[in-house]
Parts: sequence; C-alpha cells; structure tokens
Amino acid sequence: MNLKLSFHPEFCQDTLCHSDTALRCGLDNNCPPELQDNLCRLSCLLADIQKSLNIRNGALKVNSGFRAPALNEKVGGVPNSQHCLGLAADVVCPEFGSPSELALAIAQSPCEFDQLILEFGKWVHISTAPSGQTPRRECLSIFNKEEGYLEGIVNR
Repeated sequence: MNLKLSFHPEFCQDTLCHSDTALRCGLDNNCPPELQDNLCRLSCLLADIQKSLNIRNGALKVNSGFRAPALNEKVGGVPNSQHCLGLAADVVCPEFGSPSELALAIAQSPCEFDQLILEFGKWVHISTAPSGQTPRRECLSIFNKEEGYLEGIVNR
C-alpha cells in the first residue's frame, strides 16, 4: 500500500521552500509536484530529529531547504545537490548548541538520515535518502574548499 506522506506543521512546504535570496532576486523556488514526496520525507526527518533531540517546536531553524536550479546556481550550490531534489535542508538550532554540537547529536541519534555535513562550522546539512534507498548515515565536515570534505563530524 502506498501511503501519501504529509508535512509536519513546523516543517511545512512554505518553510522548506522559503528563500530570501530567491525573493530578492525574483526567482521562483516552488517545489514541482514530482518532488513533493521527497519534501514530505524531509519534513518527517526534521521532525524526527527535533523529537529525538528533545528540541522544542520552532527552535530547529531551516536556513535552506528545497532549491530550484536557478536558486541553487545563484547560491553556488553543486549541480547535483540534494537540495534540488527536495531531499536536504541546512539547519541551525542555537537553543540546542553550536552547529558542531547539533551535528554530533544528530550523528549519535537513531534518526535515519542519508547525509549529515557540518558545513564551515556555521550550519548542519541534513538529508534523507531517495525513495527506495537505504540511508547511508554518512557523516562529513567541511571547513574550507581547499581542504575539502573530512570524514566524520570534526569539531574545530
């Protein structure tokens, strides 16, 4: 039986598609219908993280969720970004702690994430696996483009 997923209220489509850059530049950042299920699964993952880490509703902030191709290019995202598929979000939670503390806690949680990246010490990239694929639970850190990606969540 194929159940249609729904958005968790705190991680609704408006939240996951909002972009100040898109608004400022006049770019359409609406998620196309064929990616709605991905966005719903991402909403569920974010709600699971919030629950698992005992984060109050509204404290886990989404800085970037879905990105239409034009927005992804504008912000310098990689062409194959999971954001463009509605599978990823960049989040922070100052109430919980620093981005590295948040990333470490998510890595140690039972949440079924695909990829977890501590990015530049400023935010946490979290993604869900594409439908039908097993989540990799891949943990990486990046602090600068010259050094590139490091294995694991590295606290600097």
